Amino acid sequence: MPNRSVLNTLSSPFQKYMRQIALICMMAMALLNSCIERYHPDDLYLKDGLLVISAHITDEIGSQHIEISRSSHPELPSFNPELGCAVLFLREDGESREFVASEQPGYYTADLDSSFLRSGLSFQVQVQTQDGNEYHSDYDRIWPVPAIDSIYYKVEDMIFTGDDKPIPGIRFYIDFTHDNEGYEYLRWELTETYEFHNPKMEAWVYYNRWTRRSLEGEDNSRICYITNVIPTSQSISTRDLSYGPFSKSFDFVPNDWNEQKLLFKYSLLVRQYSIGQEGFHYWNEIGASRQGQGTMFDKQPALLQSNIKNIVDEDEKVLGFFTMSGVQEIRGFAEEIPGLDNTPNPYYCLPVDQGPGSGSPTYYPSYFARATYDGATVYAKVNHHCVDCREYKGSSAIKPDYW
Repeated sequence: MPNRSVLNTLSSPFQKYMRQIALICMMAMALLNSCIERYHPDDLYLKDGLLVISAHITDEIGSQHIEISRSSHPELPSFNPELGCAVLFLREDGESREFVASEQPGYYTADLDSSFLRSGLSFQVQVQTQDGNEYHSDYDRIWPVPAIDSIYYKVEDMIFTGDDKPIPGIRFYIDFTHDNEGYEYLRWELTETYEFHNPKMEAWVYYNRWTRRSLEGEDNSRICYITNVIPTSQSISTRDLSYGPFSKSFDFVPNDWNEQKLLFKYSLLVRQYSIGQEGFHYWNEIGASRQGQGTMFDKQPALLQSNIKNIVDEDEKVLGFFTMSGVQEIRGFAEEIPGLDNTPNPYYCLPVDQGPGSGSPTYYPSYFARATYDGATVYAKVNHHCVDCREYKGSSAIKPDYW
């Protein structure tokens, strides 16, 4: 049994979490008692089998892909690849490249070179499906994109809703120079990667009542590298910007004990795109939809107008969009950040004795761990991710090349 000091240490964060849960419950009850407008999407968008063409081509040299599929009902989402398509990528002067089916169903790829991807020229995607229908996109051109001069972070504080005290963390910035009237609209895609550590402890898995196996080595991964796309909308119109240096700030990254994002090493990959007006509005809607998925406060989903049409039957509803863009990218790192507490949470994921019977599995497979802390040795059930950090979304035990 852990001593009383361990349980007292664990109870303080639990009380904080319970207060937060209570607050969320009260907000939910208030919302349920208020007037809620039910969302009724266009029946057409609820149909299965609508053609979806997602073609976002950049000026990057090398392999690029176009994704073609059929829609599924929102209540039963799935990816339904469209096979056997003929896909042509056409330049306004008549030059073209063929996208061919890849090993991944629904994805069509082509190797594009600099002689073909000429800035300032317009391009079109043409798709012919197995049933003989032909679809053309509107023309779009490669837009010039400013070079990114630098990336850096600043240590900042932020007060979140429900917290009284400011939370320390960092915010990344990039600098570039606005010196070309061709930079009409810019957007950014952000991808974070950070090093994550599980506690050192012996671990086992129970497959059934009679079979138990020790977890060692790769089966008990302690150090992982977690990569996630940050689902926020980051875009601007440059029309109101003055020529000269410009700094762009991104999302605040809190120094959270359990997330460990800033505890060991953190990296942010920034991809900067230059796009046209239609693409700007499209990506803004996509970003707004991604930004708040999964809560009762989400905005109603946008029914986006596609710029791809059936050339014979323009009344056929087609989903997806075609854009061209110039792109620049840069990666920044944060490690041993001055002014931030990088002390690991000593009780993160450690097994806790829950009393009689807690030392036996109640379902299978079950994961158990043994750890000694504050002078007491505890053997108890833990979550799978506590003994294998690869269980976290976007996680891998393989160190990235850029680490």
